[in-house]
Amino acid sequence: MEDDVEVNESSSQIIPIALAVLAVVVGGAGLYFGMTANQRIAPLSESLNAGVSSSAQLEKTISKLETRVEELTAANQDLRASLKRANAYDSQRDQALKKLEAAIRDNREQIVKSAEQVNSISSSTVSEPAATDVRTPESSAPTETVDTASTASGVYVIESGDTLQRVSNTTGISLQAILDANPGIDPRRLRIGQQITLPSN
Repeated sequence: MEDDVEVNESSSQIIPIALAVLAVVVGGAGLYFGMTANQRIAPLSESLNAGVSSSAQLEKTISKLETRVEELTAANQDLRASLKRANAYDSQRDQALKKLEAAIRDNREQIVKSAEQVNSISSSTVSEPAATDVRTPESSAPTETVDTASTASGVYVIESGDTLQRVSNTTGISLQAILDANPGIDPRRLRIGQQITLPSN
């Protein structure tokens, strides 16, 4: 009986020890699996964090690209508007050049006609004896020259480069006398071939 009691006592002492050993083994296994699981989870969480940060960077990049696309679209619209304005200016310039060419052509034709008229008038005035021809022989007598010049009158045809002062110097008639004899004349607007009256002195 005593042996039975001793066995029971020893078995009752072994059970807590076995439980303690089992608890240590289970705890160690749990610690081991926990550590290995943490080591396996750490790279996963790092890659997850990296994925989140790269996703945030990707969103920023997309946002920047969208902003750039909007800026480029606005710049493209501005360029198209500028191109339309430039085309309109080119069209207006071409029209103005065509009008100018037509006006130059008309002016050239008018100048040619005026030159022909001047030439015909000049040739007709050269064939007629001028008042200066009468004055030239009488220049030998100074008293008669004054009398003849004061009674002589005629017509003068404006030539290229003529002014009323030049006509006055050429003919010997005072500028005021020429202006008085031609009341409607504008000294600043003399035309080639225009006829003015030369008064007697």
